[in-house]
Amino acid sequence: MHNNFKDGYYLTIYSEIDPIFHIKSYSLRHDHNMALFEKKGNIINLVHHWEFERITGIKHHQIAFYDKKDAVEFINQLLNEYSLTFDDMCEVIGMPQISTCDNYHSINDFTEVSYHSICHLFTSMLMDTGLFYNENIIAFAFDGGPDVVVDKNAFKKNAYCGAVSIKGEMEIFPVPSPGPYWLHLSRIFDKPEGTLMALAYATTACYIGELPSLLDNYNTSDSHENIKILRKFSDWIMSYPKDRLDEICVNYDDRFTEYENKLSMITKFVQEISLKKVYKLIQETLDKYQLNSKDTVVSLSGGYALNCPTNTSIMHKFSFKGQLICPCINDSGMAIGMGLYYFYKNCKSFEYRFETSFYGCSDSNLKDAIEKFDMYIKNVHEGTDRASDDIINEPIVWFDGRSEVGPRALGHRSILANPAKTESKDLLNKYKKREWWRPVAPIILEDELDKWFLDSLSSPYMLNNFIIRSEKKDLVESILHLDDSARVQTITCEDNMKLYSIITDIYRKTGIPIICNTSLNDKGEPIVNNISEALNFTLRKRIRLIYVNGIRIELHNHDRYAEDGPFKRDFKYFSKYSGNNELLVKWNPHQLSITEIIIQRFNKELHEYDISSKKDVQILKRIIKKIRITSDIYDELFELILL
Repeated sequence: MHNNFKDGYYLTIYSEIDPIFHIKSYSLRHDHNMALFEKKGNIINLVHHWEFERITGIKHHQIAFYDKKDAVEFINQLLNEYSLTFDDMCEVIGMPQISTCDNYHSINDFTEVSYHSICHLFTSMLMDTGLFYNENIIAFAFDGGPDVVVDKNAFKKNAYCGAVSIKGEMEIFPVPSPGPYWLHLSRIFDKPEGTLMALAYATTACYIGELPSLLDNYNTSDSHENIKILRKFSDWIMSYPKDRLDEICVNYDDRFTEYENKLSMITKFVQEISLKKVYKLIQETLDKYQLNSKDTVVSLSGGYALNCPTNTSIMHKFSFKGQLICPCINDSGMAIGMGLYYFYKNCKSFEYRFETSFYGCSDSNLKDAIEKFDMYIKNVHEGTDRASDDIINEPIVWFDGRSEVGPRALGHRSILANPAKTESKDLLNKYKKREWWRPVAPIILEDELDKWFLDSLSSPYMLNNFIIRSEKKDLVESILHLDDSARVQTITCEDNMKLYSIITDIYRKTGIPIICNTSLNDKGEPIVNNISEALNFTLRKRIRLIYVNGIRIELHNHDRYAEDGPFKRDFKYFSKYSGNNELLVKWNPHQLSITEIIIQRFNKELHEYDISSKKDVQILKRIIKKIRITSDIYDELFELILL
């Protein structure tokens, strides 16, 4: 360790302070989050990871703080759980206005690639320093694109990076990412990337015409070209006459609409080209560094690494020794990656292990919640001795301990059900307002995995897809995609003893070592964070039973519950001056549009112009107008992707 690298607490924050963006309810970053680390000697522990959306209720939270004062007050509110404040931190990093040092980023260390991508890379690659210092690791950060809050020149660099680490000796290099393909499709069709990825495998419809070529995505200009190609191809497919669709489509799927068949054809193409480019990159990297995949661990991060079929296909094709994928690999885990890069940069060596997915918030104040919802509480039973029978009989809400990090519920903020009942999928999709064809993920006892799924491997964070064995298919239809695959979470006693014991009891009673699991949240709502939010959801959805921290609560009087939306969360620090036009005039007196402001922020050369100066704004407007006339990159990228 460096001699001046003190023991104590370190705070990393992926958020933004900007009064204009605050007033306009916007930010250059999305999925804001914060991580608290503690250093003791050469041991680094992750103490807590906060995802702001869980606190504010704003999905993919993308709103800046108004000023430093509000940011520090919000941080102190979160740190209060540990009797800590901002001033107790050895260092605070990640947001320039409140960072206490400037030696945390990669801007001067790896000049070819964006700092954003470096942080993604480290989130998974350093999940276990025992592996990092003793094994060969090949790592890739497959993200959608960088931000410029810290790295002002990010959009002039290679946006994505990979690395090879030979027992801790690491080389970082630019790589292409398939992430932007899905980002573009998401914006074109106004659907979440996860839904589009799922639809690629949902229908049987396949496109048989000539396929367009997509560029490798290294930087902004590549993405710009691919937007145009994908939009042209998508428009052509979607406008093709239905009565002539057999000219370009085989295996039209009558279970789906014409729109869904066409969209599935497009997503199949994008998934196919994504896989081809990922395979090519991996093989070229293995060859260049003369690595044998069977002696190498693969690390994946960035939003595209939430694509379970890709993750599993990589393992099957290359037979890697192991797989490192953090559950919060999208931007929701950036603060963890920031911290790990900071410690890597400033320490000769250190010990760190991502021990569990449950680094989020807890709520033990059941007494107050019961008083608040008293008229809906029929009875309370301490213990989980009835839980296995309850799950066998009907869906239940399950709230336990600290929340999981990342976008997927892993057994602490979940709705659980019996996979042997076909109505389980229908009920859970009804609760979640999801498409009929969406399956619910299985949690399976890891020891039983091979008996139920083909070519399977440990998947504790629900980041792999496996095909069900044919003789088991009819037993668990609720967890299966229409291609007989499932997005599997494996569980051991060490992972989650309480849920492991319940599933074991269900296995004893039914012969099925699996339960259905979906996240505890409504459509457009972040995963539930506290008990009151969980009770609100349970009552609104007319669910009879909820387990809270091992206590069984039976509800009644559902029809008398008047709330028709999610429980209101703490949004005060991000709505304080929302839409305040008087304040907006103060900060933006010459009325630059939000698009012009974003373009100015994304061009370091334009930062010298003062937007409070009328003369500077006149110059800025002329420059930006010229940029937009000579290149439509900004209209395509900023208005399509960011706005």
